Amino acid sequence: MAETIKTITDRGQFEEIFNKFFSNRDVYIKTKSGDLAIQFLGYSSGNVAFRIPRVKKVPDTIVVFSRMGDDTIYASLKSLEGNEDTFIFLPIKFQIISEARKEERTSLGSGEGKSVLFATNLISESMIQHALDSNEKRFSLLKSQIAGDLKGRFNRVKVVFLNEARIDPRMKHFMVSWSPILIKEIGKEPSEADKKALQFYLNEIYAKDYKLSSQKEFISEVSVPFVYKNMIPYGYIQVNNTKPMNENHLTVIKRLASMINDQLVKDNIFATAKDKFIVTDVSKKGLGIVFKDRRLLRYFVKDTQVIIELNLPDSNKATMGVTVRNTVFNDGGTIRVGFEITTIDAISEVNYDEFLETLKKDQ
Repeated sequence: MAETIKTITDRGQFEEIFNKFFSNRDVYIKTKSGDLAIQFLGYSSGNVAFRIPRVKKVPDTIVVFSRMGDDTIYASLKSLEGNEDTFIFLPIKFQIISEARKEERTSLGSGEGKSVLFATNLISESMIQHALDSNEKRFSLLKSQIAGDLKGRFNRVKVVFLNEARIDPRMKHFMVSWSPILIKEIGKEPSEADKKALQFYLNEIYAKDYKLSSQKEFISEVSVPFVYKNMIPYGYIQVNNTKPMNENHLTVIKRLASMINDQLVKDNIFATAKDKFIVTDVSKKGLGIVFKDRRLLRYFVKDTQVIIELNLPDSNKATMGVTVRNTVFNDGGTIRVGFEITTIDAISEVNYDEFLETLKKDQ
């Protein structure tokens, strides 16, 4: 969370701010695709000039930013004119946001040697969605199979996959938390342990599922997600009953979801990318990769989940789930994607921590 936010609209301070925070520094323009590296050319007569490579036209208003220590400085600009890759803007205001950095990243070398690190076997949410779309017939049959297996045991059975309803309230819940849903009996006073879960369900899921909430005969629910490599949820099984349910019902659905997930992985339905990505920097909580092929951007949609495997020294590996946090387009044509590490298994975590420790010793 930001510690302080300071807004400056006094034009008498603009020249000093540009010279202090933008001159001879890394400067970026925010775009829908990511952050594009640009060059500050100067401030004169109330206007500011930037070189913006590979861009012929800019929007009427833009936001550029730079960083100094714990400060991020955002400048809101109005477009005036452009000539090839040079553009003139009228500054409107600045916002200086002071926020202590969560942790320092360790930069890795890009040449041959021990410090070169590659990320491989990448699979992203978009790749999983594509696999679901490409195997529509198989997943349709799978739904029928699940319905047949559970017929007579539950009054209502529903199976949803990620490509069908990302904004579905249950799918939305499972993308954030893989915790299964167990609602034993709506209308009955829950135990203290179940109160919070029931309240969340009623407000965030049941109230938004208009078809279910209109069918008052259903008083209980179990929903369990399918989770690829225990890192990316890609669907769920939902059952509802006209009678109360308990942990035994939850166990049945968990086992079925796990069995189906294992079979899909075994059949290699969700194939990983063959590309190798150079890792540019690492830390306990995040890392960055770099590449040049813009077609690979389709893997890295902001705030979506990705699984990568790091080929560490001494033949060690670390598989981790990461979330795309930022994309930067650098002047040389390279693209850097920054990740936050969100999930990592115990062995991978040990291997990764040991690698980080060796970097500290080498510094």
